[in-house]
Amino acid sequence: MKYVRHPLTVLLLLQALVFVVYERVLTSPIWNPGDIEILHDAFVLAGDPGVLARHIGGLFSQPLLQVGFLVEFHLFGADPAGYLAVNLLLHGLNAFVVYLLANMLFFRWRLALPAALLFALSVGHYGKILLTISGAEPLLIGLLYLSVLFCLIRNDLHHGGRLGGPWYLLGLVLFLLAGLAGNASFALVGCLLAYKFFFFQERGRRGILSADLLILVVLQVVFSVAQSHWGWREKPIEFSPDVGAISFTWMSFKNIFRYLNLLVFPMQRSSLVQSGHPLMQFFYEWRVPIRVMVSLGIVSFGFFGVVFGNRPVRFFIAWTLITILPFTGTASSGEWLNIGNLYLASVGFCVILAGLAVGACNLLGDHRWRRLAPWLVPAAFVVMAQVVNMRLDGQNRDAAKRPEVIQLRQDLERTILTPRAWR
Repeated sequence: MKYVRHPLTVLLLLQALVFVVYERVLTSPIWNPGDIEILHDAFVLAGDPGVLARHIGGLFSQPLLQVGFLVEFHLFGADPAGYLAVNLLLHGLNAFVVYLLANMLFFRWRLALPAALLFALSVGHYGKILLTISGAEPLLIGLLYLSVLFCLIRNDLHHGGRLGGPWYLLGLVLFLLAGLAGNASFALVGCLLAYKFFFFQERGRRGILSADLLILVVLQVVFSVAQSHWGWREKPIEFSPDVGAISFTWMSFKNIFRYLNLLVFPMQRSSLVQSGHPLMQFFYEWRVPIRVMVSLGIVSFGFFGVVFGNRPVRFFIAWTLITILPFTGTASSGEWLNIGNLYLASVGFCVILAGLAVGACNLLGDHRWRRLAPWLVPAAFVVMAQVVNMRLDGQNRDAAKRPEVIQLRQDLERTILTPRAWR
């Protein structure tokens, strides 16, 4: 099995796995009005691509993502299969970078490969963002995010954090591209800070707030200020009499545990549950005590993992929390959360899950068959992820049959196919 350590072999393995498992996605029709809007915007942009460069706000309103959709539009038109195939390709690349990152920190490819396989099979994030054209945004940002971390951690761990080194320069370029693909979150800087803290010994006791990190902080602050002034602005949170600042803070805190629960137990109020199997409805009825037990288990594991775990485990525990935080702030009731927001957080979950399975398997090394028992837990998560993904895909296909969605698709196709529309 030594050959699986070869990077190219692992990359091809992960890409093949993603396309084999999610081949059904490529036959999905356009069901999301947001996807139709993206295609219409790409069509308009195709008539005058220079509009992106004629206003300073274009540099702070996801120009890289818009250019990507423009290229896809020239290649695929209104056919969703091409866009979804690109999404699968990006997901396979992300799984490969997860392998590289985990292998670099653990120095154990036998742990890194299962972690990448679990991530590729949607454990923790359930592959929701693979089902829409708009999913290209978090997938692309995720690829840049993971690549920046890999480059900068490699530069710091193996090259003393040199500012002029090729790995640092590559990471800096990717960091700037991440800002052009979307407002690069401070979570990325937070993960680098966590790495520098937990790997303080391995880094030769160099300063945590070193120059390479401070440069990223300055760039992020400058970009955030510029984006708020000239770029596309998100709708601010509106407080109601029932939801003030204190209630908002408390709800955001609870959402941390809600998201952590969704990594382990994907159950929340939705039509998918209400129309699901009676067993699913039974679990939903008992969701409150189940969530309490899951939360207690997460807190217990987090505590013992930080206190007694090795440095990579501590880092990926911190990773999971840091990547969830940007999505916890909401002024709604918090009854429903977007599992697509778990994409990057699931990296930490998959690495930890693979680490536990490998560790338990090693403890049972003298038992020929029983040593395989720990892998039943990751296998159960894989099955659950695939069931949820197939249910989501079925729900989307039903949504595509709605008269209003069919009308939107027909309007888009008429607009694209009308010769006068290109003039």
